[in-house]
Amino acid sequence: MPLLIIFFALLLYIYCELSLLVSVSAALGVFPTIFLLIAISVLGIWLVKLRGLYAMLSIRQDLAQGKLPTDAVINSVLFIIAGILLIIPGFISDILAILCVLPFTRKLIKLWGLNVLKNRFQFVNFTANQTAYRTKDDNVFDAEFERQQDPDKIGRASCRER
Repeated sequence: MPLLIIFFALLLYIYCELSLLVSVSAALGVFPTIFLLIAISVLGIWLVKLRGLYAMLSIRQDLAQGKLPTDAVINSVLFIIAGILLIIPGFISDILAILCVLPFTRKLIKLWGLNVLKNRFQFVNFTANQTAYRTKDDNVFDAEFERQQDPDKIGRASCRER
């Protein structure tokens, strides 16, 4: 059933996209519409390229300061999604891309995404060596680790010294 809903939503999206494209080309003309679509796609490619470089720099800066680069990564993912939406020909995808780029809608998208993750996973315990979380179906995943040196590597190092 969810697959059927996704299929019909995709068909509705394509129908709306094509009908908006036809109405814009009827108002502007065919060649200006094609030029507009090409210009927006070039802008999308430029945005993805530029944001990739900016993401690397901001992630390096956050890591150098000892902070987790979560905000920089989330912003970069949203900008890359916006760039991909700009590359796709159509005006509805361009509107969605602009919503991903604007600061106040980006905050709303982040809050919505965090709420979805919080509803999906209920975190139980955080310690240095143990992490557990629950999923909606109440399965508990538990992990512990201990740092140990591999005995094979110790033996090889002593063989090299000889």
